[in-house]
Amino acid sequence: MNPKRRSLFWLLVFPLSLFFISHTFPFFYGIRFSFFDSLGRFVGLKNYAHLFQDRVFWNALGFTLLYAGVVACAMTFLGVFVGIFINSLEVGQGVAKSILLIPWAISLTAWGLLSQIALSQQFGIVNHFLLRFGFIGQRLSWLGEPTLARISVILARIYKDVWFSGLLFLAARQNIPLELYEESSLSGARPLQNLWYITLPLLRPAMLYIGVILFVFALQDFDLIYALTGGGPGFATEVVSVNIYRHGMRYGNYEYGMATAVIWSAMILTFVVLIFAPLQRRVVES
Repeated sequence: MNPKRRSLFWLLVFPLSLFFISHTFPFFYGIRFSFFDSLGRFVGLKNYAHLFQDRVFWNALGFTLLYAGVVACAMTFLGVFVGIFINSLEVGQGVAKSILLIPWAISLTAWGLLSQIALSQQFGIVNHFLLRFGFIGQRLSWLGEPTLARISVILARIYKDVWFSGLLFLAARQNIPLELYEESSLSGARPLQNLWYITLPLLRPAMLYIGVILFVFALQDFDLIYALTGGGPGFATEVVSVNIYRHGMRYGNYEYGMATAVIWSAMILTFVVLIFAPLQRRVVES
């Protein structure tokens, strides 16, 4: 190996090694920590046995998967059409891009607090408009009833970042060669036919890739849910990240919270290795 290649090799290996060590050391330390109780006594798999019998954890896991799945699918589906719409604008694309970045730039915590005000039963603008246009007959408790609270959390997350998803698909759409549309127009194809036979098939790799990334990000959501509902009412909107925080930070049961974090990290790692990595290779090859 010549000196230049050797220098490049170490230049790449050093940050990768630093990243690997900084992430794996806390993980394995957490695994060790989860085998003890709050008094520092070794209890083996007791925390894990308790975790697998905890109905609140399984409810949180179920809602986390539901939340992430709906958010990822909705943001992918709507983002495609937002991106296509912006691409169709002949004037003002730059202004549209700048405007759509504003919601994305707002922190999830601030968005959660704003959504809490908007969804207030007595003073919220959502109830005001729904009553004004006759969609409901009385003010709804969006954050006080379990089903409505779940819907509210999901819709708040989608409404915040679907615009950023649209910008991602706009970039993907603008990478499609214009020659394909020119040849299609010469053949007499209509805009809907172009959409169905050219745009959507060529956007499919981007849809898969962006959809999976959105799903992984949604699995880790904490800020919005904690600011909007705190996991309530009861535990209706509690996701796994909030469950870990509740046990580890609020209740001071660090060992049990660490056991939950280890299981959750292992689940996400399994998903990334078994699904995301092969999908990424498939997208690159296509």
